[in-house]
Amino acid sequence: MPDCLNVLWLLDSPDHSGTSFAARHLWGGMHRAGHKPAVFAVRNGENARDFDMVGSPVKIYPHLGRMLLGKSAVRAAADLGVRLVHAQSSDMIPRGKHIAKALGVPLLVTANRMDPDELKTLAVFDGKGIIAVSEAIRERLANAHGVPQSRIRVIPNGLDLSRMPKPDFNGDGASFPGRVPVVGTLGQLAAQKGQRVFLQAVRTLIDRGIDAEYVVLGDGPDRPALRSLAEELEIAKRVTFTPQTVSGQLTQLDVLVEPSLREGLGLSVMQAMAMGVPVVGTGVGGLYSLIEDGKTGLMVAANDPVGLADAIERILRDPAERNEMRRQARELVEKEFNAELVAQRLAEYYRECLEEA
Repeated sequence: MPDCLNVLWLLDSPDHSGTSFAARHLWGGMHRAGHKPAVFAVRNGENARDFDMVGSPVKIYPHLGRMLLGKSAVRAAADLGVRLVHAQSSDMIPRGKHIAKALGVPLLVTANRMDPDELKTLAVFDGKGIIAVSEAIRERLANAHGVPQSRIRVIPNGLDLSRMPKPDFNGDGASFPGRVPVVGTLGQLAAQKGQRVFLQAVRTLIDRGIDAEYVVLGDGPDRPALRSLAEELEIAKRVTFTPQTVSGQLTQLDVLVEPSLREGLGLSVMQAMAMGVPVVGTGVGGLYSLIEDGKTGLMVAANDPVGLADAIERILRDPAERNEMRRQARELVEKEFNAELVAQRLAEYYRECLEEA
């Protein structure tokens, strides 16, 4: 069987983005499973050392994929004996095409998001195959964009659980002694992420007398509008906006809310489930792969602030149910989204592609 050392991963940057987060967790799983893909990136990033810790540094090529200036990256890939190129996002397709063509090897791409423009790009992708991180993305590509299902393989993102020790689920998950609970949402501040609905739900919870702190973790184009909405709803003094979205911040939450209007899979939800943080999410896209309503979390309709408030209140008021959902959520991540298990599925797909090449 071909060695996965002969596979090249392409990233824009090893930074705090969801694509980079997913790649480095899966890369750790690949290494522990005995496979060592090379990783090239266009720009350096604040999380490059996370890749270094796993075993091999990310190589930075600012001109990666350029016809003339990108020759050094092509030579380096040739020296590594690369037999397959894997673009970790649709943004890297043009650069991946250049290297794959120069080496005469197949090109794969990962579909991470339900973004309409990204799906249109993937619909005309003429490489070897598309890796969809959820069934929802596969269905949208096949049904709405006519991509043959034979060209799509569903392989979810995985989490390196060695970085996320199993939480303590002993006891009944009793309330929050000596403090008020913290309820928050994490992600890019953008219209499709639904933070406006979250703020409207906060207004409802405050009107009901729910004693909690509310946090919006993240940054993005919607930040000014969200701050204005908080003022308009007269909740600005009860909501903290924090620009950083480091995953470790999830452990500071007692409930994670994912109010998204569309979602490829839901990395923040997956992380929260692994860390023992109960989740409330909307019934969109890949969140169906993670949340089984009443078991691994609570699911509500999208764009429904009252329904969102009801679910948050339910979790806060029922310690026993909250703890049981935390336990089942962790079990699901261990069973379906462990990076080492996902890496094995990815390696098998690589082998299939190489055998067909």
